[in-house]
Amino acid sequence: MKITEKIDRHTHVPVERLVPEPPFPDSIKIEVTSRCNYRCKFCATGSRLREMGDMDVDFLYRILKEAAAIGVKEIGMFLLGESFLLKELPAHIRYAKEEAGIEYVFLTTNGSLCTPQRLEAVIDAGLDSLKFSINAATRKKYTEMHGVDGLEKVMANLRWLGDRRRKYGFKMKTSVSSIYIEEDKEDLERLEEECLKYVDEFYFLPYYNQAGHVDNPKDGVTGNPGRYGNMVAPIPCWGLFNSAKISWNGWLTACYFDHDNRFEIADLNECSLMEAWHHPKFVELRRRHLAGEVEDTVCAECLGCRR
Repeated sequence: MKITEKIDRHTHVPVERLVPEPPFPDSIKIEVTSRCNYRCKFCATGSRLREMGDMDVDFLYRILKEAAAIGVKEIGMFLLGESFLLKELPAHIRYAKEEAGIEYVFLTTNGSLCTPQRLEAVIDAGLDSLKFSINAATRKKYTEMHGVDGLEKVMANLRWLGDRRRKYGFKMKTSVSSIYIEEDKEDLERLEEECLKYVDEFYFLPYYNQAGHVDNPKDGVTGNPGRYGNMVAPIPCWGLFNSAKISWNGWLTACYFDHDNRFEIADLNECSLMEAWHHPKFVELRRRHLAGEVEDTVCAECLGCRR
């Protein structure tokens, strides 16, 4: 299955899952670290609105085995941080694949730390999918968007990855995503053409408001409607029903954009994944989304509502 097909499979929630207590999803994102070496203008991570850290290894490995036992097939080892900051990342991937028995492990990265040595390590560990997030096509715009003058380095890493596959091959799927901004359309189309020389897929994402933390441009969106070109309605939010997110400090969170802990549902140091997924707080939030009554919920700012 293509990467974009996997994305759409989760954002387009089957009607039978649109209930207050849906079955546990087959995909989880685990924030192995919340630290990041970038300060992107489209992301609130650089504002340091919460404590930063790395996930406890014993907790991570317990969660991986628990997830596999209840039928989880896909694990994304990232959420809001840059996972390549962790020297243990290849070991975590290998554990998920070989010890926990997770079928599909995937990553998103800004690509700045994806040196040949580090890329070889995650390929050897069994990583199934790697996506580079490259959100501008010129050095000036990239520096403005990411807060770091790193476009040339990232593109060099991407080219190495493409050349590596041509010479030696690997099973890992590769892609690039970019935030779509209408005024940059021509530059972004050139970026897409260049990147497709080295990766399997290229796709655009809308400019999210990151739960109200980011002032996005006029062509940005509220909520989390998924992939640009195949977006869904922001209410009910698909992320409440079809994907689980675990923060670095061990909490199940309701939102991909939980930069300040306001979406925390339950502490997984004190309860199971299934107990957290069906926690009364989570069930009530889903009920409100299903009824279209989100104005006074924790989701209001993300959805452009006043609380």
